[in-house]
Amino acid sequence: MLEERMGVLLFYRDTRNVKLTDTGSVLIERCEFILDESHKAYDFVAMNMQKPSGLVRVCMFRDLYEDHMRDMLVGFAARWPDIRMDLTFAEYPVDMRIDPYDVAFLIGPSIAPPLVARKLLTIEPFLYASPELFKHHPMPMEPKDLYRLPCIVLERFGHRWPMHNGNRQVIVDIEPQYTFSSVEMCRDFALAGHGIALLRDRLAAPDETAGRLVRVLPQWSGGLEHDVYLVTGPGQLPQRVRLFVDHIQANYASRP
Repeated sequence: MLEERMGVLLFYRDTRNVKLTDTGSVLIERCEFILDESHKAYDFVAMNMQKPSGLVRVCMFRDLYEDHMRDMLVGFAARWPDIRMDLTFAEYPVDMRIDPYDVAFLIGPSIAPPLVARKLLTIEPFLYASPELFKHHPMPMEPKDLYRLPCIVLERFGHRWPMHNGNRQVIVDIEPQYTFSSVEMCRDFALAGHGIALLRDRLAAPDETAGRLVRVLPQWSGGLEHDVYLVTGPGQLPQRVRLFVDHIQANYASRP
């Protein structure tokens, strides 16, 4: 008898009625919970044994795709051909509580619960301009000189540019001549000689090598270090989304 094995009274008994004791009620409640969890575990395992399929809705900024994600997404499609992907490029922060995405790649640190953020990488831009610009404007010698020069701002980087040179730090509040949501437009306007832009070195490298762009204040780093996060909603992820997240994280973990 269960009561004898446990050494507790589970039922009140008389000649007419049998009722649960408080201990018996707690035991029943816990057993119901365990039974419910076992059903969920069975359903989860059964679901994962099925061939992965369905739609994963992804949002990222374009230059992240160009620099980092292209091969990863192609590899994911090859690994899981029955999972469809809907990829949107957005140069503005999305709100995953409103926007219909399963996964978004966002710049931190302002990613609030209940969203789940997984850090992937840190990006740091530097100052670049066309040599043509300095036929009409003086070359800046210090960050404060940027106040007097036309600057091109990528919207998500903002108008405050922290500049670092060793232990020195200067924050320059830019009054931009041009503000764009597209990093490609920032580069194009810099190439055309319209101003100084903060660009990632990988994006600017081909034009710098060809002499179309030059580093400005090369002794100073851009200072705008941004952490990039892979963000999902709260709770258990559907299989197709979890496979996508695992694929991206595994690829970043294996990078030198």
